[in-house]
Formats: sequence, C-alpha cells, structure tokens
Amino acid sequence: MHPAIAEKAAAEHISVDAGALSQSPLSTVIFDARLRIIWVNEAAERLSGLRARRWDGRRLGEVLAGIDARLIEQSLRRVLATGEPVVDLEVSIHGRGPGDERVWSCIQFRIEGPGGEGAAVAHMMREVTERAHNQRRLALTDEASARIGTTLDISRTAEELLEVAIPRLADAGAVDLLDTVIEGDTLPRRTHAGQIRLRRIALQWPASRPAPPEYLRHAWAWTDPAKLYHQRLVTGTPIYLPRFGAMTPEQLRAVDSATGFGRMLAAREAGAHSMMIIPLTARGAIMGIVVLYRLGGSQPFTREDLSLVRDLVSRASVSIDNARHYTRERATALALQRGLLPRQIPDVPGLELACRYVPAETAAEVGGDWFDVIPLPRDRCALIVGDVTGHGLHAASLMGQLRTATRTLTCLDLAPAEVLTRLDQIAADLTDEETCATCIYAVHDATSGDWDIARAGHPLPALARPGHGAGFLDLPPGMPLGTGVGGGGRYQSTRLHVPRRGTLVLYTDGLIESPAADIDTGMTSLADTLTSTSQLPVTEACDALLAALAPNPADDIAVLMARTS
Repeated sequence: MHPAIAEKAAAEHISVDAGALSQSPLSTVIFDARLRIIWVNEAAERLSGLRARRWDGRRLGEVLAGIDARLIEQSLRRVLATGEPVVDLEVSIHGRGPGDERVWSCIQFRIEGPGGEGAAVAHMMREVTERAHNQRRLALTDEASARIGTTLDISRTAEELLEVAIPRLADAGAVDLLDTVIEGDTLPRRTHAGQIRLRRIALQWPASRPAPPEYLRHAWAWTDPAKLYHQRLVTGTPIYLPRFGAMTPEQLRAVDSATGFGRMLAAREAGAHSMMIIPLTARGAIMGIVVLYRLGGSQPFTREDLSLVRDLVSRASVSIDNARHYTRERATALALQRGLLPRQIPDVPGLELACRYVPAETAAEVGGDWFDVIPLPRDRCALIVGDVTGHGLHAASLMGQLRTATRTLTCLDLAPAEVLTRLDQIAADLTDEETCATCIYAVHDATSGDWDIARAGHPLPALARPGHGAGFLDLPPGMPLGTGVGGGGRYQSTRLHVPRRGTLVLYTDGLIESPAADIDTGMTSLADTLTSTSQLPVTEACDALLAALAPNPADDIAVLMARTS
C-alpha cells in the first residue's frame, strides 16, 4: 500500500490487512463514506495502469474509464447504509474500440469504524467476460428456440426474430426477404450476378422515435451488384459498421446505392449510430437480410454482439425456410384442390344452388374438402359434400380420387346408401389406418320435391324454412369412408320432403368447429345465421353464412346450399 494512502486509511480509523489484500488477484478498491478512494491494491493498479498515488481522493469513474461507475456507486451507498454485502454484481467496462467490452463480477462489503458505524466500503472485482458472454449466448438461444417459429407464417416468423433481437441486442431493426421467399418459390443458389429484389416484411422501431418514412414496411428495394451490400448478401457475409454514425456519405454510398443509400441516411437522421447487416441463408440459398441498429446513447455494436446476432439469425433462417416450404406446399395443395373441384355447377330443375370453397388461413389445413353437383335422369340430381382427414398434397390427391370414384358410381344411378357402401370399399383401398373421409350424398327429385339422403360420418345437414327457425336433419350417422366396415346395411338412406323455398345446407366441419368454441356452439351459430339469412337470395345467403361463421377459418370449408324453387 502506498504510504500516503495507508496514512489516510489510518486517519479514517479503518483497519486494512494490507498484506492479504495487496497480493489478492482481485482488483480491490476501498472508499470512504463519501465514495472517495482511500486504498487500492496492485491488481487494481494493473487494471487502470495508474499507480496507487494517482487514485487517492478520486471517484472510481475518474480512474477507470468506461466502467459503469453510476451502478457501482449506487450499490456502494446501499452497502454503507445497510451493512448488507453484495455478491456477484455484474458490471461492464467499455474500451475505446466497439469490441473492447469486458465484464466483471463484483463483491462489496462495509468496513466498520471503531464505534461500529460504517466508515468505509470495499469493492472487489473479478473478470468474468467469457462466462458472461456464454451465459448471454445460452439465454438468447433458449429464448430464440421458444419464441421464433411458433407459426408457419413467414411474416410472423420475421417479426418474432426482431422481437427477440430488440431490445436485447439492438434498438431498432428490419427484415427484408426475397420475393421468391415470400411467395414460397424455389430458392436460387448464391450466384446472383444481377439485381436482387427485396421486400421489407418486418420492422421494429422505438415508439418514442417514429421510423423514418423510408423504413415503412412492405417497401421494395433492389440491390446494386457493384456495391458491398449486394456482394456480402451473395456470399452470406455480414456487414459490421459499429461507427456507422460517423461515416461520410461517400463511405455509405460505397456500401449501397439508390434505395439502400437513402435508407441508411434516413436511419442515421433518426438517431442510428451503429449498424449490422446479417444475411439470411438456408441450405446454401439466399433468403434475405436482417438490419439492426443502435440508437441514441446505446453503446456501439461489439464483435460479441455480431457473433450473437449471427447465431440468432442462423436459427431464425431455419424457421423462415420452414415457413417458406409450408407456403409453397400450401399453394401447391390449394392449386391442386381447386383444380379438382368443379369450376362451375350445372343448372338443375327445381333448385337454386350456391357453392363455396374457402381454404384455411392458418396452419397447413388445405387439401381435403370437396363438393359436387351431378345431374341424373328423370329431373333428378345428386349433391355431394365430402371431407378427407389430413391436409396438404396427400389429402388433396385422395380427395380427387374419391370425387372421381363418386362421379363414376353416380352414373350407375344407385341409391345414396349403396353409393356410400361402394365408396367405402374404394376408400379402404386408397387410405391407411390414419386416413379416412366423411361424406354426405343427397339425391333431389324435382318432380316430387323429395330428397333421399345418406351420410358417412359427416356433419348433419341443416334445413332453413321460411317462417321457421333453422335446424338439423335427424339422419343415421354411418361410418366414415375407408374404415371398410360400412357394408351390410351400415349406411341408410332417409327420404324427406323439403317445402318450397326451403334451403338445404351441406357443409364440412370447418364451418362449425374452431379452436375457440365447441361443436355445439358452432351448430347453434349455424342455425341462427341460417334463420336470419333465409330471405336472402341463395348466393347472398351463402356468402353471409361464411362471413358470419368463418371470417378467418382455421380449417378449409366446403358449403353447398340448395333452395327448392
């Protein structure tokens, strides 16, 4: 201990074991009650590069540049006031460069005066930079695993990426994706010689600082192959600009031009002073970029920040690519589904008809519902609505096979129960143990006004009549198609008469089932809506039904509405 500081410690009536603390590997500083330094050991001298005499009487922030002195002094005051020690207070020391951050774990305890009062307080520091970085990485990894990729929606996945990165790693940011990613197309490999077209799909900017107009979501941008931005995107290499705010316009123009240059200037005017651009790639293909900024009084990005962000973006890339695959499969299944459904339904005697197919808007639920209207001899027609379990391409393909088989059986002019019996046998050969289909088959006779109806595990048809509340027909349930146990009279036809202007509604379960309500609630809502819309033209009633019951369907829906005329 320097003699002058030792004398001051003695004058303050503070007992210091100089031999033990002087040789301690922990940087140790002792403060008086006014938080002025009265003693330091050799480890603290080495930390600052200042000899002990240069510490005497100063505040900590005056001798250790870059340390969070305010946090440390707040804690020291509490220790002096309460006498309760502090263990593992974590503080950072920022060096001159953006990658020079060091992390320290601190211990603080009060040193009693001769009367038992707090005369001084000791502050000891041990460097834990590597431990802190590892903990930070693990915590970020855990949060990313839990919060990114909760849906198969590309835009939502990009938003989740920013929600994890901000404000933990940055103050503001955006995600730009190739239009081929947004549309679910096949990704090109990293061989872009020409411009790349990117669309802003997600954006986060502090509420206290509105985002510049140039940063509005859904804006398009094109890259310049001659600029660094394009070249790094193609190679999957980040752009790290910790001193972005101090760069000249000429330096920024070397990074990007046109739209990108304007965006960088707008971000800087909005307070951004540090920037990172990280490419989004998956399986060797380019998907887009993530742009992150530090604003205002935040420290510049460090190399450790860059490493953390690269890990985060790498994880998010997998989720975004999964969402792209889903988008592509959904589009393919939807195209197949619509291609297999009738493009228009025929005019048939005695009925006003309306039909709708509505694909699901959430999750991979497209693929298994169908409807059909088939004219029969002697002023009759068959109405069919079916639903294959499962979704995607397999369900759409199986639906197409069952629809074709149904049309073939209809040509034989069989009773509805017999059609379902044979269709069950066909479906058993096409499906596996986990796949089946439900179906309702109805034949209308325009001469008598009678209906013959049979169902195979399908929801009950609804009936709306003028002047009456809508309800549901009481029909034998039957087994789903494909179980192979529908023969031997398991399907039964029921004959009934629907009065003039009565409306029969055949539908799939997506109309009455939802995650937020049980099926009984859905059926009640269906009946109430049919009652209130029974006076509308049949096409308008069909649209009103879907708008009321399934504005954002979680499952695909087929509806076939027939009104006797």
